[in-house]
Amino acid sequence: DVMTAFKQSPQARTHTPGAVDLQVSVLTSGFWPTYPLMEAKLPKELEAQQQVFLDFYMHKYSGRRLQWYNSLGACVLRAAFPKGTKELSVSLFQAVVLCMFNDADALSFQDLKVGSGIEDKELRRTLQSLACGKV
Repeated sequence: DVMTAFKQSPQARTHTPGAVDLQVSVLTSGFWPTYPLMEAKLPKELEAQQQVFLDFYMHKYSGRRLQWYNSLGACVLRAAFPKGTKELSVSLFQAVVLCMFNDADALSFQDLKVGSGIEDKELRRTLQSLACGKV
């Protein structure tokens, strides 16, 4: 219901770029297990979408608090390869790392750590998952 209201809102229609389709699941914290908060610096397109949703949500439900759990996020990225365009279904952390390569051909671990804002242990796990796939 929240996403339907958001998609129909003036904020979503006028402030969201067409290249990003945001889907948010708002969960009541008392009914779900607790998850550790892990920060990440989102790409500017995702950060802008997140801010538009946050503004909408706070206007509609004043007095509530919204907490983002980046470790639970998922993305579908459209990537252009020499043999054609592919859709990659990845975690939010994987998407953050992959999007950093839009602006650079090579990045060191330290560059990725600083640029993504992902903590060391989680960044290592994310990079391993990207490097050790079957494809």
